[in-house]
Amino acid sequence: MTPALLVLAPIEPCAAGNGLAMRVASFAESAAVAWDVQVAVVPVAGRLPFCPHPVAVPVVTVVPSGRQVVARRFAAMLADPLWRGLLADAEPMPSAARAASAALAADVLSASGVAPGTPVLAIRSYLAPLALAIARQLASPWTALDLDDDDESLASTQGDDATAAAYRRLVATFAPRFSGVSLASPSEALDVGRRHGLRTHVVPNAVAVPAEPPPRDLSSAVVLFVANLDYGPNADAAVVLVERVLPALEARTDRPIRIVLVGTYDPEGPVGGLASHRAVTLAGFVDDVSDYYARAAVVVAPLSTGSGTRIKLIEAFARRVPVVTTPVGVAGLAVRHREHVLIGETPEALAAAAADVLGSPALAQSLTTAALQFVRRHHAAPVVAERVREFLGAASSQGALRR
Repeated sequence: MTPALLVLAPIEPCAAGNGLAMRVASFAESAAVAWDVQVAVVPVAGRLPFCPHPVAVPVVTVVPSGRQVVARRFAAMLADPLWRGLLADAEPMPSAARAASAALAADVLSASGVAPGTPVLAIRSYLAPLALAIARQLASPWTALDLDDDDESLASTQGDDATAAAYRRLVATFAPRFSGVSLASPSEALDVGRRHGLRTHVVPNAVAVPAEPPPRDLSSAVVLFVANLDYGPNADAAVVLVERVLPALEARTDRPIRIVLVGTYDPEGPVGGLASHRAVTLAGFVDDVSDYYARAAVVVAPLSTGSGTRIKLIEAFARRVPVVTTPVGVAGLAVRHREHVLIGETPEALAAAAADVLGSPALAQSLTTAALQFVRRHHAAPVVAERVREFLGAASSQGALRR
């Protein structure tokens, strides 16, 4: 009989369209080879407009009970000395952790219908308290936590010291109680492990590598940026791309440049304000990015903050489009400047690098060849699937820690 596994996720798993949704999908489908997987979604990370590539595992979305019911459950938890101590150590918690309250455990169990003794995998740090509460009710033999990113470090680089401290408390309090902890980036796995005295595992982000991508238009002067543009660092990068990189790039070439931004965005936000720009196309959320990559001359990602590894860049590598980005953009990726990617510190340097790509088909070909080889070795879906199963196998062999 195939053993069961409950995957607790903050967003619906989907094999395209959103980096976090893609990571959830990668874990769920990889685990389904060895476990009978049930995904329970507590949608604190938002909802996709639609999923063009749903996963082939059961998925339920949890509808919380009314506030009064949740409040009574929470009060009952505080009567338990263990929970009283944990919550005292972790408070104040990040807003996402409060939204995914540990008092929702009964709702998750009701929606998912998993049997006692089912292990639990939680994806993202802010689901750790809820996952632990579920595991205690199920008497789970083991638990696993995929942090994905180093949220504390990200908040710190954004100057949000209060949020950084909240994530530090959250991870310090709950992560040691899981049988295994993973992150996407090797450097972040090392940092988090040292900071909290944890043995961490690296599970890279995964992308599908097309066997034969459609032929690209080599005469194109389209600059592409694909991202969840509701996410602050991505929205900031899109604005920099249009307002600072584009003018500098136009000054370096006589070709008419077109900026194409693909991804969900707020029409009333900073990205929505770019719609009136003469050289900008806002494509919004699309169900298939293939045509956009096929028409792109270069992907430019002027990221100044972020964490983990950037699925948007790995995807461009897999689609054989040359990439220009910042040191932050390639953080966590073992790629080298002028071998796999062109790296610039400033908008002007990014514009110069993009102009180099536009002006040299040989350079573009060299970059895309090396980048494709890199993705196939480290981020292709079958490679990452093995890493997921290795991580979960290690967690299961470790057994329960302190529940």
